[in-house]
Amino acid sequence: MKTQGSIKLISSADTGKNSVLELNILPGERTPWHYHTLFSETFEVLKGTLEVGKGKNIHYLKQGDMATIMPNEKHYYHNIAKEECIIKVTLSPGNKNFENSLFILKGLAKDGLASEAGTPRKFSDLVIFIYLSNSKMIGLQKIAEPIFNFFAKVAIKKGHLNKLIQKYCETI
Repeated sequence: MKTQGSIKLISSADTGKNSVLELNILPGERTPWHYHTLFSETFEVLKGTLEVGKGKNIHYLKQGDMATIMPNEKHYYHNIAKEECIIKVTLSPGNKNFENSLFILKGLAKDGLASEAGTPRKFSDLVIFIYLSNSKMIGLQKIAEPIFNFFAKVAIKKGHLNKLIQKYCETI
C-alpha cells in the first residue's frame, strides 16, 4: 500500500517570523534543480534519508541532519530510499505563499492529481505551484519561466488559485 502525502503547519508566516512545516517525502518524490529569491530554506530530516543537491555538492541527509539553502542557491531534493522521509522545513523569513504551495501540492498528490515524483498533472496546478513557491528554474527550464508566470497569472485571475486554497490549505 502506497503511503499518502502528509503535511503539518508548525508555525506560519502569519503568526511568526518563519514558516515551519513538517512533511513527508514519498519514495521517488523529487524536485528539479531550482532556487528561491525570497527566503532561505532549511531541511531537517526527522525520519529516513534524503538526497539534497546544494550548489555543486550532493548531500545524503539522515535522521538528525540538516541542510540550509540560502536565497538564490541552486538546489533539489530526491527521496531515493524505499521508505518515506519526514522532514521539517523552515523558511526564513516566512512566506505564506510557499506554505500554501506545499498544502496544495500534498493535497493534489492525495487526490491522485500528481505524478509519482510529486509533480502536479494539470498544467494550471503546476504553474500556480511554481509561482506560489517562488521556485525559479535553471538551465533549459528557465526558458519556460515567463510562460509559466503568464499562465499562473491567468489561472489566478480566473479564480483557480482561490479554489485550490479553499480545498487544500489549512489555517491556524
